[in-house]
Amino acid sequence: MSTDASIQDAPTPAGAVVAAIDGSHRDPAVLDWAAAEAVAVGAPLHVVHAVDLGTPLSAYGELLTSPDIVDKVEQESVRVATEARERVTATHPALAVTIALPTGAPAGGLLNAADGARLLVVGSARKTKAERIVLGTTSLSVVAHSPCPVVLVPEDCDVRGDGRVVVGIDGSEHSRLAFQYALEAAALRGKTVTTVTSWNVEVVNGVVVTEPGSTEWETVDKRYRDMAERTIADLRAAHPEIDVSVEVHHGRAADTLVEVAQGADLLLVGSRGRGGFRGMLLGSVSQRILGRATVPVGVLHKH
Repeated sequence: MSTDASIQDAPTPAGAVVAAIDGSHRDPAVLDWAAAEAVAVGAPLHVVHAVDLGTPLSAYGELLTSPDIVDKVEQESVRVATEARERVTATHPALAVTIALPTGAPAGGLLNAADGARLLVVGSARKTKAERIVLGTTSLSVVAHSPCPVVLVPEDCDVRGDGRVVVGIDGSEHSRLAFQYALEAAALRGKTVTTVTSWNVEVVNGVVVTEPGSTEWETVDKRYRDMAERTIADLRAAHPEIDVSVEVHHGRAADTLVEVAQGADLLLVGSRGRGGFRGMLLGSVSQRILGRATVPVGVLHKH
């Protein structure tokens, strides 16, 4: 895409924090969070505004093929990128900011920009506690296939919360990866990590466990706590400066994580969805969390 002299269509700097914007009301939250993160980790910020010139303008399939229309779309894209950079530099004048304005499918443009990046930051729509976000195909594709960790930032959320980093632990290598990232994230925040492990339906001696405080309940609870402790033991020991608390809850994993993470700086999950473009694109728990969380959610894949 052609740009004016003030906007250079740059490649992603190695190790950059990439902020995905779309010219909507979601952009301020994405930019503010991504810029603060870039400053905290000492990385450059790369702002990406992808425009699909093949998007139909009407139900009759009219495409953006007119030169005049294409020119207007390009001008609007430059305006959005310029305003984004101005917003960032007003708060972080020393932060290195580059811009990319790829054309084509937005998901493809964002995934290309994420290659070699430290982190990709995308936005989600406004919601109340009683509402659920239905993530679009672009968001799901980006979160599921990104070559780097992805953080989904809800609109209007605080740039920083109460200092906690919350992470789901289920005994898998994916959750170990998420815990390792949580330790690194906590070192830049309140140096506090809360791990959350949940169980829902368990059977002991042929009986479904339903009574809190019963011997059977305590047995199940201890088993899950021991599993969580084993999963994080070596990583935890390597970072004694981080205060780690291990919590075990009864209930659905996604609901429990969202509830515990209320007000936190960051909620992290390791995706167990299958890679590639066949089968499940993103684990079901991760999808439910992304649709309900009111704090930034980081999704990590084991590549």
